[in-house]
Amino acid sequence: MKLLRPWDLKLRDWQLEAARKVKEKFDRGDKDFLCVATPGAGKTIFALRIAHYLLTKQLVERVVVICPTEHLKKQWAENAFISGIDIDPEFENSKEKETDDFFGASLTYAQVGREPRVHKRNCDKKKTFVIFDEIHHLGDELSWGDAIRKAFENSLYRLSISGTPFRRDNNPIPFVNYINSQSVADYVYGYTEALFDKVCRPVYFPAYQGEMEWRVKEKIYKSTFDDNLDRGHASERLRTALDADGKWLRTVLIDADKKLGEMRSKQQDAGGLLITIDQKHARACGKLLHEISGKKPIVVVSDDPKASKKIIEFNNSTERWLVAVKMVSEGVDIPRLRVGVYATNIKSELFFRQAVGRFVRHQKEINEQDAYIYMPKDIVLVEYAKEIELERDHFINKKDYLKNIFDIDPSLKRDKEREETAFEAIHSVATDKIQLELDFGREFLVPEKVEKKQKNKEVIIIHKQEDLPVYVQIEKLRSDIKAIARDVAIKLNESTGRVDWNLPHKKWIKIGGKPIEQETMTELLKRKSWLLEQI
Repeated sequence: MKLLRPWDLKLRDWQLEAARKVKEKFDRGDKDFLCVATPGAGKTIFALRIAHYLLTKQLVERVVVICPTEHLKKQWAENAFISGIDIDPEFENSKEKETDDFFGASLTYAQVGREPRVHKRNCDKKKTFVIFDEIHHLGDELSWGDAIRKAFENSLYRLSISGTPFRRDNNPIPFVNYINSQSVADYVYGYTEALFDKVCRPVYFPAYQGEMEWRVKEKIYKSTFDDNLDRGHASERLRTALDADGKWLRTVLIDADKKLGEMRSKQQDAGGLLITIDQKHARACGKLLHEISGKKPIVVVSDDPKASKKIIEFNNSTERWLVAVKMVSEGVDIPRLRVGVYATNIKSELFFRQAVGRFVRHQKEINEQDAYIYMPKDIVLVEYAKEIELERDHFINKKDYLKNIFDIDPSLKRDKEREETAFEAIHSVATDKIQLELDFGREFLVPEKVEKKQKNKEVIIIHKQEDLPVYVQIEKLRSDIKAIARDVAIKLNESTGRVDWNLPHKKWIKIGGKPIEQETMTELLKRKSWLLEQI
């Protein structure tokens, strides 16, 4: 039986205002709402407040969250649990149906893209509210947009959220309104507002000059970041600076690690994030950081099955450095990050802002809130940082700012590398650095008070807060069942000397059970009791 716990989280002013606008639009009969809010502002809790309201009022029966990565599926489920809602982050397309233990599921865009018919069927069966996290990702793959439209065109309500505004580019994004190829948000909460509300922390940008030397085929090039180069040579210059065997990156990492050490003397769990080019570069940078800091960093790459677990462990630890490629560029919440190194050759403004967003979250218990992002003095990256700094100046100096302050390229795709396969970085030296400064700055207000248990259809609102999310309890049950089943299998086959490890499961299904992936918590408890009787 699903349990909807009361909402008891306090909302920020912007979340209250945006929630009321969502209600007004949905009350008018509109299905879609787009909210653009700066990283660290609390988009997740805002979206879950809408979900909780719709479930409580029985306007919907089911909540589905679509997000960019596998790691974020569990992060959404954890936040949903805190908000009083249990959703399943372990749902697989092969299951076809969701179990009755949950109010819905968290999925990835790629997952829906593979089997849209499965999700369309589930959406059509129940009144569904869909949350699209970082909706601009639907512009990455045309097939994803088509799949999402097919799967959720019949959903009752849809809320799209993003940390940065975006254009349409080549692939129009479903359920988003456009005017002159620019997405039009229903509510915007920017860096300037976050500064005013003390939601985000100030960030500083040490930008390093350098002298780089590289070879393409038989020709050798030399340049500093001040030299005006064409796009191809500028890309080669940046890659040379970021070479893990070069002196430029070593110098920058030494300074960044020193700064992190200073911060850890005041905040023991202060952490650093090094954003790298690719998996090979990440591993090489990890070795370099180990040599510099004397402490082996946590390296996260996409083909590591333990990647999500490593991010969670880093977040909950006091480890010094995390090295990653794109996995923590957006959505991942690690408030203790205070020092960053932007050592990737991705020069999209959207990606840059998302990377900065990993460091802006304000921590109430910390007095000094400064964060530092070390970066190359590449003209494109410096301009991005200066534009963000301009947003601060609009607030501090003028107390006024343009409504359309964001005008950025949303493409996450790195610039296409030149067709030069003989490229080789030879030498790089970090020279002087510049300091770029950046400061970041009635239904929803009061939690529902329930005098007694209310039972309406499948929804029960209770006051008791469970210790663990349902999906965690199910994971533990399945683990216990598998361990007990092994003992049962040994007992059943002890006379033959050959163990059929699947025999206990076969017997359970023969007497009316289901495959373990399809069973509810109640059914899993029954299976566990039956197995214990067999020992």
